[in-house]
Amino acid sequence: MGASNCKETPRQRMIGMMYLFLTAMLAINVSNEVLDAFTTIDNGLSKTISTFEEKTQATYLDFDMALQANRNKVEESWDKAQVIKAKSDSLFNFIQELKEKIVEKADGPEYDMKNIKSRDNIDVPGEVMLVGGKGKQLKAEIVSYRTHVLNLVEDSTLYHAIQETLDTSKPEKSKKGDPNYSWESKLFNHTPLVGAVTLLSKMQSDIRNTESDIVNYLYNQIEAESFKFNDLKAEVIAKSSYVLKGDTYEAEIFLAAVDTTQNPTIFINGAGKLSDKNFNKEKRGVYKVKANEIGAKTWGGELVFRTPSGREIRKQFKAEYTVAEPNVVVSPTKMNVFYVGVDNPVSVSAPGFTSDRIRASISNKNGRLIKKSDDTYIAKPQVVGRDAKVLVEANFDGEWRPLRTVDFRVKPIPDPVAKIADKSGGKIKKNLLLAQQGVDAVMDNFDFDLTFKITGFTVSTIQKGFTVDEVSRTDTFTPEQIKMFRNLRRNNKVYIEDIRAVGPDGVTRNLPAIVFRIE
Repeated sequence: MGASNCKETPRQRMIGMMYLFLTAMLAINVSNEVLDAFTTIDNGLSKTISTFEEKTQATYLDFDMALQANRNKVEESWDKAQVIKAKSDSLFNFIQELKEKIVEKADGPEYDMKNIKSRDNIDVPGEVMLVGGKGKQLKAEIVSYRTHVLNLVEDSTLYHAIQETLDTSKPEKSKKGDPNYSWESKLFNHTPLVGAVTLLSKMQSDIRNTESDIVNYLYNQIEAESFKFNDLKAEVIAKSSYVLKGDTYEAEIFLAAVDTTQNPTIFINGAGKLSDKNFNKEKRGVYKVKANEIGAKTWGGELVFRTPSGREIRKQFKAEYTVAEPNVVVSPTKMNVFYVGVDNPVSVSAPGFTSDRIRASISNKNGRLIKKSDDTYIAKPQVVGRDAKVLVEANFDGEWRPLRTVDFRVKPIPDPVAKIADKSGGKIKKNLLLAQQGVDAVMDNFDFDLTFKITGFTVSTIQKGFTVDEVSRTDTFTPEQIKMFRNLRRNNKVYIEDIRAVGPDGVTRNLPAIVFRIE
């Protein structure tokens, strides 16, 4: 804009107006589907946080029992765990306060964290986290927490995992000339409010996950100091529990504290013993199997190791993964149409879910969906002009939850085109006309295989200066109509009018007339 001592030029005013317009459009264009997806993810994170808290609480109870049994041996690790608990709770609660502060600023004092009204607000997160400086404070708190935790860890795998989970490094530029974003501005600048809340929930989940890992690590170190192993528990970690058909499922089976002088003996059910070449440098057995069959897969086996005294101990383990077809969903939203009176095939799939874990229905009672195979349904809409809403649900741990609702417009079947000798008018040879049996109803440029039946029509022509009409009550020419055709001469016109047809929906259609000139 212009300075105070000079007027704005028309071009400057135009640029200012365009900026305001684009900013408004950016706020408007945050789709409900994206906002709903953030809400779904945030709900899932809440459940994950509860799981971590339950797991960590169980470890604290085990820690307390070990402390009562042997205070001299356990007390040092117990004290470290208590510091971790206090720091984790403090950081977790600080993040919760940030979430509530953002929502309260947008929704007002009567805000409800479970029912956020201003989900698409993209200004408040930046005001609180960037302008208000809370983003820098949050980063400093995470860095302090991470530094304290990493000072307790000697295991390289856990060390790098925590570094990655609690990473606050400055984002790298993808190309020269990109904005110089800070960690906090990358996360919260122009981010929808529900997205900012979800990001903060993710950080809370990371804190609880880190707390669980480090407390479990400290507890295991109690026995690791006097024994080659920790709590003698076999662990399985898969790179992914969701595998596309044709890819390879891979998992590591290992002891949490490894004796580097020997490999454990691992037996895979149905595949036998793992050889030495199937162990990596961390003494973890690596199991690989080709994913050739679609569906949920369960596998497991037995891990055998010896204590320092030579006693053999066996531990059972079990794991699951899912194999699915590579899946791409392309939705032409302008073409979402159902037709009344015909079977409308619909394919339903959701990336990350096998067909037995998804289901679909028409939620607003305008018709029904009939399942034909794993991912194929037949839609039978009822009311023309009222959308049919297809609801897709997925099974999460035994509970069906909505994924998405897709609106389909409901239309009547389009009218067919009346034809004779595959012609809908124009010039025609007399012999060709006489060779035809009657009038056909043809569906031009329509993807459904439909049959319409002509139920009647009138043939009209002029003979000796008078109009002559003959009516057929079927789709075939009557003897009188054929006689009229024989009397036609060159350049005479013949009219096929009042054409009526009935389709699979049972509705009678009045079709446009056909006019021929005899060649």
